[in-house]
Amino acid sequence: MRVVDVSFSYDAQLNSEEELLKQHYITAGWAEALQRKGVEVIVVKRFSRENAFRENDVQYYFVKDKFKAELKYFQLPFRVFKKIVELDADLVHLHTFPSSFQIVILRFLLKKKTAIIIQNHGGKVATGIKARVNKFLSIVADGFFLTTTEQGRHWFNTQRQLRKVMPVMEGGTFFNYETRDKERDYVYFDRNIAREKTGMYGNPVFLWVGRLDDNKDPLTILNGIEILCTQYSKASLYMIYNEYDLLNEVKKRIEGSDVLKNSVHLLDAVAHEAMQIHYNSADYFVLGSHYEGSGYALSEALSCGCIPVVTNIPSFSMMTDNGALGALWETGNSNSFIEAVTKAMQKNIIHEASRCIEFYKTNLSFDAIASTAVKHYQNVINKRAGK
Repeated sequence: MRVVDVSFSYDAQLNSEEELLKQHYITAGWAEALQRKGVEVIVVKRFSRENAFRENDVQYYFVKDKFKAELKYFQLPFRVFKKIVELDADLVHLHTFPSSFQIVILRFLLKKKTAIIIQNHGGKVATGIKARVNKFLSIVADGFFLTTTEQGRHWFNTQRQLRKVMPVMEGGTFFNYETRDKERDYVYFDRNIAREKTGMYGNPVFLWVGRLDDNKDPLTILNGIEILCTQYSKASLYMIYNEYDLLNEVKKRIEGSDVLKNSVHLLDAVAHEAMQIHYNSADYFVLGSHYEGSGYALSEALSCGCIPVVTNIPSFSMMTDNGALGALWETGNSNSFIEAVTKAMQKNIIHEASRCIEFYKTNLSFDAIASTAVKHYQNVINKRAGK
């Protein structure tokens, strides 16, 4: 089976192919895991420079064209199309969703045998004209990768479209790009040792990792933490973030409460390779998301045995074994958050943390994702071949 993995857009600030791959480490992890499963994977990326090389058994092509980094819906990157067609794939895996005009043209250029799967990477559900385009494009695509089938019901409204939705986790994680975490032991790490390195202290320690925006909803978390800290005087919340939409509101909320001033610590951004020790310093991972395509921070937290107390949205439900790990709560409801924390804290912390790590390895790691993806790939290839 030959799979060509394609990305049409890139960050214009990046200066080298190596920087692009490090930023898109999910693509590298996914492709290498598929390669280990016996799939021939070729990655094609639009970029500001032309290049080709092989890394960890995966072939990469970087194709330059006349367009800017972010393609507009009407622009056709024919140089990229040409490379894709030349590779004569059994399946083309596109990282574009909602679907776009480019995919329609690509479908007409590809051989009939070549299947197309389009993967969702979050974003709001299409409406209006985009929704109508999605309906048409569901004809040319052979399948859609979303984290859960339920998410597909938000995007599509006909049985014909929904039959093409294939649930698979968006991506796994590793903290060391160079080694791909090959020497990492997936076991519960002594929190006291980690906290000596990070200076994160409390009993318990809660960790937030996510943008400070309305979707992640930090203010609802703070409302709940304020009440919890009156019950657990040694509790603390550490917040890591790299986008700042609600930073002023968050600071104002903290400064307006003596309880929060003593318990909440704003760490700002932390380098990705330093995140593992921060997860290993925390007991519970908290997030108030109203919508997510999947949840990379949650995936990272689980891999470190950081017990989740997150909102009951489709992707988080799947990633917590339908709420069996930690506890789920109702979006925007601080009382529900408090109840969920109370429920999670009733569980033996080391046992629950170990269950989180095992669930990650079995269901959310790159190798686990690759196993699921291969089955989906083979199904659409067989269907296209009339088998």
